[in-house]
Amino acid sequence: MNKEKIDRLLGEMVAGKISASDGTQLSYQSFGAGPAIVLANGIGVNHPGMALQIAALRHRYRLVCWDYRGIGDSRLVDAEADLSMPRHAQDALEILDHLDISEAIFLGWSMGVQVSLEVYRAAPDRMVGLVALLGTYGMPFRNTFPAVGKVADFSFDALARVPWLAHGLVNVAVAVPEFARQLLQRTTFIREETDADIFASNVRSVAGADKRNYLRTMKELSQHDASDLLPRVECPALIIAGDRDYLTPPKVAIHMADEIPDATYREVPTGSHFALIEQPDLINGWLQDFAGGIFPDQQSAVG
Repeated sequence: MNKEKIDRLLGEMVAGKISASDGTQLSYQSFGAGPAIVLANGIGVNHPGMALQIAALRHRYRLVCWDYRGIGDSRLVDAEADLSMPRHAQDALEILDHLDISEAIFLGWSMGVQVSLEVYRAAPDRMVGLVALLGTYGMPFRNTFPAVGKVADFSFDALARVPWLAHGLVNVAVAVPEFARQLLQRTTFIREETDADIFASNVRSVAGADKRNYLRTMKELSQHDASDLLPRVECPALIIAGDRDYLTPPKVAIHMADEIPDATYREVPTGSHFALIEQPDLINGWLQDFAGGIFPDQQSAVG
């Protein structure tokens, strides 16, 4: 993994910690300056996973990211602490309070889309724009793979009881990241254009996660459903899908765009669930246009 490359993309980082209302220690990161954009990452992935998006946006905006509770440097005080999507959303709002940020665009990738929707449910006045990047509104396994979805909860529960098994499988990917990348390319889970350095960083991030917390979070993710909220989202929304994303396919994204009143739909040709590191220029251009529409004064002042 080319750490120097990722550090260069991220630029100067301000990191900090806060104690959440339930005692969980939350780690956050901030990049750039200006109107705020909150980055809600995929499960188990920390801030380098969106390094290409941070690099494209940090010159005009303040990017705020955080490690999900129980994963990365955000440590649980209670081993049975709440890991639900609404609780992750509350963590984001508490970090914004700490940073004295009153409103922000929320940019969610994968699990981060569901977390961002719960932020809107809890505090709609804090969200001035929503980007749903390669994600869904809820129950991803049941919506995409109905037969698999029926056994997903059981599987996550079972693996959470023997987390060493999941840890061992991920360790193989860490030991030979290029083999893992090639395997996923051959199964069309990711595309050949995937940024190898950021992909390797993501694999190491997941490998370093507490597997019991990861699997408990995955179960919460699989059971979460915000479909009722979509018609009530009043802020502008940008919905981005990859036409070869088999985890959160275009049909799910199109449904979100149809249900949210002020939504724009964009589709990445040949894009997988990792299209943000396969075709970053295309996606980053959409993000810049969307953010510029929300914060036009910032766009004209810098442009």
